[in-house]
Amino acid sequence: MKINKKVLLSVVLIAIVLTAAGAATFAYFTAQRTTSANQFTVGTLDLDVASNNNKLEPFVVENLGTNANIGGTKTWTITNTGTLPGRLLFRVQNVVNKENVCNDQKLAVVPDCVVGDDKGRLGGVINLHIALDGTDVVSSTLATADQSKIGTDWMALAPIIVPAGGTKTITAYWAADENSYGNEIQGDSVSFDLNFRLIQQINGAAPAN
Repeated sequence: MKINKKVLLSVVLIAIVLTAAGAATFAYFTAQRTTSANQFTVGTLDLDVASNNNKLEPFVVENLGTNANIGGTKTWTITNTGTLPGRLLFRVQNVVNKENVCNDQKLAVVPDCVVGDDKGRLGGVINLHIALDGTDVVSSTLATADQSKIGTDWMALAPIIVPAGGTKTITAYWAADENSYGNEIQGDSVSFDLNFRLIQQINGAAPAN
């Protein structure tokens, strides 16, 4: 009995194709397990200033003259109301020294005085000291040109860490001796903001002030 070689070859090819198809099918069998409810939880960082939740606490020193020695004080309690420890930062900003009066007495010593100008001289004679938990740490005048000094010096301190729920007390007190000024500050006022911040404490370079 003669076997047709072409037919036999076709049968062999079909068998090879079926075998390859079967192998491919088995190659896609898989098994898997899924872990559910995966999540990342981020802690919180927030602060309360004098139980006010206002992170900018401005005040104004003005209408001076009742006492030749200028002075005063103000204290804030800083509370970390978040769940993470934070580094406490502090700075003076938005300093404005205004010329509000240009009377004869003032013009005699400040001939270029202009009412409404931002070149007042009061801030330059007031020394502002900042204490942390009762200890003086930084100081500067309230001259407009000096407004970055307190923040820069604060950044140079060892990091001040406030744990979650922890508190720090910051006291600002200012003074100008009666012999440190004259008619050049008549009618002047100085206003400024004190900025309190908490940042997450991480390893790495300190943030820009």
